[in-house]
Amino acid sequence: MTPEIRRARTAFWWVGVIVPLVLIALASIVVLAWLPDLPEPAAIHWGLDGADGFGPRWTPLVLLIGLGGGTVLLFALIALFSHRLPQRGAAAPIPQPQWSATARLLGAASLGMAGMMSMLAIASTAAQRGLADAADAADITPWVAAFLLVMVGLGVAGWFLQPAVPISTESSTATATPLLLTDHERAVWIKTVTVAPAGQVVLGIGVFVVIAMSVLLLAQGIAAGWITAAVAAVLLVLVTTSLTFRVRASAAGLRVRSVVGWPRVEIPAAEIASTRAVQVDPFAEFGGWGYRFGVDGRRGIVLRKGDAVEVTRTNGRVFLVTVDDAATAASVLAAAAQR
Repeated sequence: MTPEIRRARTAFWWVGVIVPLVLIALASIVVLAWLPDLPEPAAIHWGLDGADGFGPRWTPLVLLIGLGGGTVLLFALIALFSHRLPQRGAAAPIPQPQWSATARLLGAASLGMAGMMSMLAIASTAAQRGLADAADAADITPWVAAFLLVMVGLGVAGWFLQPAVPISTESSTATATPLLLTDHERAVWIKTVTVAPAGQVVLGIGVFVVIAMSVLLLAQGIAAGWITAAVAAVLLVLVTTSLTFRVRASAAGLRVRSVVGWPRVEIPAAEIASTRAVQVDPFAEFGGWGYRFGVDGRRGIVLRKGDAVEVTRTNGRVFLVTVDDAATAASVLAAAAQR
């Protein structure tokens, strides 16, 4: 492990785990001390007309510790387990990144979220201390802007408190060797690639949660349910169109097309400056699966961890797609570009 990665991991532990948990613990102590002064039931939701949702007075404390603390630990597990020691694949001996901007973002988000939830728990509890009826609780809606400001402010601070660690490319493979073809020969390489099972589970759970939230809100007659339902519909379309792609390398260039027809990417052979087979880690390098944009400027169809064909265009832009037998695809494209 290099000194840069060691510093980044240490900063993540402080910014994304230790400090957020301390904020949640301190806020929990305050809320716990105020619990005897709260009405039963207590206000747990505020609308445009003030408090409109009620429940056990310990609800804010449980949400703070369970949801807040659980999210911090979840982000930590995702960051640490998705940035393990280097592995080597068949296509290219490129070490997987042991740290990346994705982990840095998770640390920053963890700090911002913990600060916002801690402030929300304290404010909602303080608004009803000493009241006999929670319906008389002061409106905390004016505090929403402050909650968001704290979340964004701490998130930005958390980002800059962690050092940037560029992905090492010292072991990157060289440009692919063109496939040997005679003047009268043409090569066509075709593969189908599908999102890895882990990605399908994560994407499926995400869509299900949003759909469930919209159903719950609509069942309660809350207008925001329609907005959530629209978001769920968009997510469902995006996930459905991004599960499986057909990849074609030929004398015409590279074509990557979803099985439903869209999205579709075509790179003519005349626009290919170089191509090579590489190793890709979807989460560490691109933050997830699907049509992704990397912080290093690359973009591509990233559906799983492992082999990928990477194409550098004549304008300097880099596109890649994860697929089996990427080395052969790269050789076919190199031959097309050479011609």
